[in-house]
Amino acid sequence: MRVYFNQLNRQLNQPLPKVIMVFGDEPYQQQQALDAIRQHCQQQGFDERLRFNSDEDFSWQLVLDEAQALSLFASKKLIEVELANAKPGKEGVKFFKDWCAITDNEHLLIVWGGKLGAEQTKTKWFKELDKHAWYIPVYEIERSKLPDWFRGQFQQHQLNVTPQAAALLCNLFEGNLAGAAQEVARLSLIYPEQQIDEDNVRAAVSDHSRFTVFQLAEDVLADNRNKVVQIIKRLQGEELEPVIVTWMLQREVDNLLELTLAGNQFDATCKKLRIWDNRKGLYRKALQRLNLPLLENIQQALAQFEVAYKSQGIDNPYLFIAHICGLFSANAQLHRFNQLMINEMGED
Repeated sequence: MRVYFNQLNRQLNQPLPKVIMVFGDEPYQQQQALDAIRQHCQQQGFDERLRFNSDEDFSWQLVLDEAQALSLFASKKLIEVELANAKPGKEGVKFFKDWCAITDNEHLLIVWGGKLGAEQTKTKWFKELDKHAWYIPVYEIERSKLPDWFRGQFQQHQLNVTPQAAALLCNLFEGNLAGAAQEVARLSLIYPEQQIDEDNVRAAVSDHSRFTVFQLAEDVLADNRNKVVQIIKRLQGEELEPVIVTWMLQREVDNLLELTLAGNQFDATCKKLRIWDNRKGLYRKALQRLNLPLLENIQQALAQFEVAYKSQGIDNPYLFIAHICGLFSANAQLHRFNQLMINEMGED
């Protein structure tokens, strides 16, 4: 049974299942979900909590033995297994089957880890477990939904925040919900019982937004030039190894080349490349402006960067990367885009 994050508190009023699965790529909300479940279980008499990590030496039999062992401290146990790679293996599949078959099992099993793709939720082990479990998927909050999330935080802390200040907070904390929650709590202490405007936020908050190379990939494909500049500057400031960024750009070029050569087999090729439905629109948009010669130019630029960076070094590798990102724009405003990069980042 699928239970979304914003439904969890209400769902916890219902009888608990044998298993709760919490998987996702947003660490703050995942931690919030796990903490809510743990707190509820403690109130329900689960006085003993055990945690396992499914590393290479892990045995699922240990979990089953623990569930069947008598305890001097608690009759009900909360048992957690971090399933990092979302692959329980044959032993794990058998364990899930045995666990769900125990009729007098008073214990609760929590299985949690990173995001599950569509293919993983179609596996036999997941489908069987889902019959006896709550599945709580935890997703990254999209930029368009971030204002609603902040409004909830403001209400929780009884804050009166102007729309301009709220918009600024969205820009500052995109991709960093943990930092956002901390700053909202801090604002409630700094400005109690008063309206918080944009100047208040600027005075109290520093820019904690975190962007990843994968976010950069989406904005490069969508041709969001100003966002690309912002992300590259931040990655440069965080001293991320440049080859990680160029690896991502190379992957996107390879995907675009294969989609270009696929002709009218776009959907089939996306499936082959594991491009999910929510990203297809980005590739379609990129293919409207990028043809085969332009993609080959980007490939050549990436190859030149790799040779120069590994053989002799580059004084300002991120400026070089910025020019490569500019090639993805492929229009008459390319010169203006590159000039913006130079003005923002400087050229040695």
